[in-house]
Amino acid sequence: MSTPSPATYYYVRPTDSLFVRGNLAFGDAGEHGSSQMPPPPSLFAGAFRSALLGQDAEHLSSFLNQGRCSDAALARCLGSAEAPGEFRISWLSLAGASSAGTEPEPISPLPADLLLLGKTFATLAPRAVQAGVQSAGDLPLRATLVSAKQEKPSGGMYLHAKGLAQHLSGQHPEQRHGIASSQLFVRDPRLGIGLNTDAHTAEEGQIYTTEGFAFSPRDDAAPATFASTGFLVGLQGVSDLMPQQGVLRLGGDGRSAHYRRVAFNPNLNGLAAAVGIHSEGAAPTKGENTLARFRLILQTPALFSQGWLPEGITRQDDGSYRLQGDGFTARLACAALGRREVVSGWDLYQWMPKPAQAAVPAGSVYWFDEFAGDAGKLTAWVNAGLWPHNPNQLQQSRRAEGYNCALLGAWN
Repeated sequence: MSTPSPATYYYVRPTDSLFVRGNLAFGDAGEHGSSQMPPPPSLFAGAFRSALLGQDAEHLSSFLNQGRCSDAALARCLGSAEAPGEFRISWLSLAGASSAGTEPEPISPLPADLLLLGKTFATLAPRAVQAGVQSAGDLPLRATLVSAKQEKPSGGMYLHAKGLAQHLSGQHPEQRHGIASSQLFVRDPRLGIGLNTDAHTAEEGQIYTTEGFAFSPRDDAAPATFASTGFLVGLQGVSDLMPQQGVLRLGGDGRSAHYRRVAFNPNLNGLAAAVGIHSEGAAPTKGENTLARFRLILQTPALFSQGWLPEGITRQDDGSYRLQGDGFTARLACAALGRREVVSGWDLYQWMPKPAQAAVPAGSVYWFDEFAGDAGKLTAWVNAGLWPHNPNQLQQSRRAEGYNCALLGAWN
């Protein structure tokens, strides 16, 4: 796989309620169309690629008729309908800006190994299964809650950038680095009525509701953390093809969203301080590579050919699971996974549904130990996405859409 090109970052701020359809059946009278938040990365891949093509009617026409742009720069970026070009979503998170024109701060959901109990954060740590305790799974360790008391965790919590950086480096995030979802978005249900397209009248009994999300919420009872909220999106292969700012069609009904280019450095790699690895994957100098074990935290949903197992992991004769990469190896010791998601979508070019695939949800955590090899190559593999060395056509398409993005974290 070629070396990824530098990414450019955009702050995307919905100007109206955003509708992001899930994969539950919807369409009968009286049904409720549920949405998902955060949205899948493919939502933004489609919006930005459409914006690139829509800047010039000739470019759009050539892609529709020939499956490829006549413009060389756009063709290199977008590729063809069968083989994506250099375009790739390399970063996706919620974001908030403190005031107009300021640089946004990335906001992330809590990883699966982090919980907010009362006013303090607690972690899940790999522990051996006690003798006499039965547990499903083949991994040697189980993710176990480390807490002095039993308490129900708070839901709907997100992490400020500093809190995520602390967590990746193996530290306990401070409570002030957590933020409730109500400070970022609020649910906005809408009532709809089915229409008869021939008679231009309402269909009898065809009343339904759809769930949207309103951003930049205002609460008179509590001061707002951000002046505006939205998303931070990193794009590879775009360079200067996108204007500095503009408007996107985003989500269901093509609701508008404003975007502007921002300066952002995703230097959140929790291993940087521990082993001297830089975010671009440069190898540490001699004597710096003291890496023995690490965590892998999914930033976007992941599509693995082996279900929940990341690419490159195989079961050995002794029953262990080992990651075999280009220049490095490690043992998978533990995993904390969320509920499986379903990823599908609609192919506008071929006008047909995309294959439905089971995905490991964002925030899932894998613990690895017994690391051996080049830590810089490990980082480069993670930064390029957790894909096989020679991805097939569907994997190339999903890679461009931003799936399988992950972050490295220290395992202290």
